[in-house]
Amino acid sequence: MHHLLEGIFILLIGAVFTYLMKIRPGAQPMSRAKMIAYFVVGVVIGIIFITTDHIYAPTTGL
Repeated sequence: MHHLLEGIFILLIGAVFTYLMKIRPGAQPMSRAKMIAYFVVGVVIGIIFITTDHIYAPTTGL
């Protein structure tokens, strides 16, 4: 279940990144290929978020 939530989070980050790139000020209309490329970049950003989540977590010693 935990991995399912992480997968949904990664896809959500990809979709939000694509949407924000589409509506940014001064943006030209995007082709489908460019939207897919932005989605892939967003997915990579989401993967980085997930994999680096534990780096700064405090250790409790338990």
